[in-house]
Amino acid sequence: MPKIVPYSKGSVIFFEGDKADKIFILQSGSVTLTTTDIVTHESIKEQLSVGQFFGLKSVLARKTRIETATAMSDSQVVMLTLPEFEKNFSNNKAIISKMFGVFTKALIEWQGKTERFLKSGNLDLSREEKMELVAKSLLEDERYFSAQNQCEKIFRDIKEPCNKESVEGLLAQAKEKLSQQETIGASFWGSDKPPIADFSAALLKQFSLPIFERFKKSFSDGEVIISEFTKVKSFYFILEGEISVEKYINGKMKLYGMIGPGEFFGELELIEEMSRSASCIARGNVTCLKFGKDNFKSVVAENGTAAMSVLKTLSSKIYSQRRALKILCIKELSVRVADVFLMYDEDGLSINSDPDSESLERKFYITVSDMAEWASITVDEARDELNKFASKNKVAIYADYMVVSNIMDMKRTVDSYYSNLDDEKKK
Repeated sequence: MPKIVPYSKGSVIFFEGDKADKIFILQSGSVTLTTTDIVTHESIKEQLSVGQFFGLKSVLARKTRIETATAMSDSQVVMLTLPEFEKNFSNNKAIISKMFGVFTKALIEWQGKTERFLKSGNLDLSREEKMELVAKSLLEDERYFSAQNQCEKIFRDIKEPCNKESVEGLLAQAKEKLSQQETIGASFWGSDKPPIADFSAALLKQFSLPIFERFKKSFSDGEVIISEFTKVKSFYFILEGEISVEKYINGKMKLYGMIGPGEFFGELELIEEMSRSASCIARGNVTCLKFGKDNFKSVVAENGTAAMSVLKTLSSKIYSQRRALKILCIKELSVRVADVFLMYDEDGLSINSDPDSESLERKFYITVSDMAEWASITVDEARDELNKFASKNKVAIYADYMVVSNIMDMKRTVDSYYSNLDDEKKK
């Protein structure tokens, strides 16, 4: 049962970095959330209103706290577990709808911070010209099928594009290159995929019923399922396979994350009624359920299990975006690389060489190119930094994966960087 807990003035309800297992609602008094801005390192404070939830996103995302909650006066809060929250609020349409909006706006803010940090503002170009840039970037990355698919989407989405000739040229190049290349789809996680979360498993069971068969659609490796900058027409639920979420920034496609079975995608833009904010590309063969905009209410908003899944996905995206920006703010390239390994490990994307032991060796299905994308550096820079670790026997580099001999080496590298940063502030 939810509990009412009193806190005296000055009491800390939870600290930044604490394990997140409780959700709170401010019933009376005054509570402030304090966090540190990733980019400026300045302290940010948010005054909560009575009736406001707090500590929710970290519990939904299964991450540690990113702020400190302090009672500024004698206060009372309602404290509940995630199962209690789901039981009491998952079918409350008003609260869920409000949270959709709050979480979506938070994610958009984090995406905006990342783009501003990378000095990638909105380009003064037409929609089809922006889509052409995505196709060009995919072609330059030698992802020829994706480039071809992107060009075809431009012609499907826009009847008479202003850049018709140049897109036709890119399409011809992609087809020619594709005819010379045999592409084999590879899993992002290799053969050791992480387990499917309980709520995702429940949705998979629900959406595998015969009634949803007519919504089923298959995609092949490299197919652009959602193209950035296009108008919103549908959203998807993944039954099988993996999808990379990518965004065009500074002339390159930047990896924003990977999603798998039991997850929705494309729902963000429906909530905020905006054009696509990222591209979703099949990584290997993928099977999805494709729903139209008119299905959102019945499939998600009025389905408690699905609504909670979307909230959990949005929370994870917010934390992932914040985590990715934190890496980009690191000035030393070697530390960025080390922190990418830590991020993968935190997200459960590492394989312990011997799960039955306390081994600190980790296997990561990440390539040099993937590392370059996450660290926002060139492939050559990523290779140089990884070779430095390899020369010290800290990292072994293979074609489609890497092995970190001791994950604590990466943590010490990152901790040392932030410790030196704190020392410099005090001077």
